[in-house]
Amino acid sequence: MRQRLLVIGNGMAGMQMVESLLQRAPQRYAITVIGREPHGNYNRVLLSPVLAGEKSFSDTLIHDQAWYQRHGVTLLNGETVLQVDLAARTVQTDRRQLSWDQLVFATGSQPRLPAIPGIDADCIQVFRSIADVRQLLA
Repeated sequence: MRQRLLVIGNGMAGMQMVESLLQRAPQRYAITVIGREPHGNYNRVLLSPVLAGEKSFSDTLIHDQAWYQRHGVTLLNGETVLQVDLAARTVQTDRRQLSWDQLVFATGSQPRLPAIPGIDADCIQVFRSIADVRQLLA
């Protein structure tokens, strides 16, 4: 019986782990990935050329929706994890509750802003995601 592997985070590091597991032990896990953003994972390093108009967002995609389907990975994109119950081995998202045998946190893309006066002003913008790029371009 395959173990249920739940990965919280759909960034480059977590997905590199998923790729490695699929290559080394393709039948060992039933993999579910939860990603807050509404699409497959992408190379954040390439966001600067997107902002400059040199590349499109599609040029940054590492795994599109079809990749997840081809590899039997369930992608729950556009969902946010609200609570993790370690004792019950459950995760509550804003849409559902999931059970797991193995849990991985791969949530490294959230920017941390310095605690300085005025940091929350409308003229201050983080630059970490494609949503940030779209907001800067608007």
